Amino acid sequence: MIEENRGHGKAMPLLSHLSELRWRLIASLLTILVFFAISLFFSSSIINFLKEPLLACLPETPQNLHFTGPLDVFLTSIKSSFLAALVLACPVWIYHFWRFIEPALYDNEKKYIFPFIFVSILLFLFGISFSYFFILPISLEFLIKLGLEVSTPMITIKDYFSLLSIMIFGFGFIFEAPLILVLLSFLGFVDHRQLSSVRRYVCVACFIVAAIFTPPDPLSQVGMAIPLYIMYEISIMIIKLINKKAQNT
Repeated sequence: MIEENRGHGKAMPLLSHLSELRWRLIASLLTILVFFAISLFFSSSIINFLKEPLLACLPETPQNLHFTGPLDVFLTSIKSSFLAALVLACPVWIYHFWRFIEPALYDNEKKYIFPFIFVSILLFLFGISFSYFFILPISLEFLIKLGLEVSTPMITIKDYFSLLSIMIFGFGFIFEAPLILVLLSFLGFVDHRQLSSVRRYVCVACFIVAAIFTPPDPLSQVGMAIPLYIMYEISIMIIKLINKKAQNT
């Protein structure tokens, strides 16, 4: 994309791309900072909302989070506010990402940009929601019940929010995989035949990725790996349909 404008078939200056990248990054970061500042005022409410899946799995007493250092709650407020800001600002930074990619596409491919933006936002939000409302409660219940057999849980706010952040954003970004594969197909890096030929390796890779982004329990790993592989198969079908449509026109 840096070397040429595929959409118009002529070279584009490197500085023009870098300038566009700079202002799109600035616009995205400023939006995130605005939402971050707003979220700081509601950090206590955000923390209380985000800790609900854990409290629902803890024994009746003590049913709360703990902190071991004077800065733990303050840093968690910063982290939870930034997490909320990234989610709230996702329409903006996702929009700028795809608009930056747009010059790399042919004219007949650019019509997919706005559908890509819309679907990308939905997939990101769906991945986050799927993690928070489904995978996280299952994982926590399994792990806490396993721990209760030998000890009493005393989970710190720092550890919980570190796990929560990894899981939420892991699911959010991984659920973007279908659109990234379609984009790579547009750019000529892959096609549906190549993707179909490596299915078995992708299946293994899905479980490896799931093991990285989820707690060490089989339920959460399967809960991420299966949707990820299903999206891979959907990507193949979408690329195949787009390629077939392009050949017929």
